[in-house]
Amino acid sequence: VHKMDTEDGVVVSFETDQGAMGSAVISQCSAGYSNRLWFSFDGTEESYSFDQQAPETGWIGGLGDNKIVKRDPSKNSAIAVRPTAVPAGHPQGYQTCFNDFVVDAYHGVQGGAKSEVMATFDDGHRAAQIIDAVMQSVKTEAWVDVAKIRKE
Repeated sequence: VHKMDTEDGVVVSFETDQGAMGSAVISQCSAGYSNRLWFSFDGTEESYSFDQQAPETGWIGGLGDNKIVKRDPSKNSAIAVRPTAVPAGHPQGYQTCFNDFVVDAYHGVQGGAKSEVMATFDDGHRAAQIIDAVMQSVKTEAWVDVAKIRKE
């Protein structure tokens, strides 16, 4: 048993400015999951799921049927071509994100084209505001409007 001095697990419920409801479960140490990144977007007619521990497939569920979608680098969009450094069947994504960050950062410093995918200072500031709202919500045991934090 290891003593934890940080917030290890959180469940965040949220509503977007467009009225969509969502939740996120975040933990650094769920037994059996080695650096697992998993997400699901669930809509009224389709749901989508991806699991980094099975990175070659995604799942799409619909009202009539479900399907497993396999990665096919030949069908990638222009923005996805660069990260496909290895053919299908090989692990992908984790190291590539660091490699791409370095390339994008160097291009930015050298005055190159602005990256379409690299986070900006504003993105980081917004993430910090959301985290602050979550922490305020824990303390007050109430909903916290992130838009109000943004205006301060």
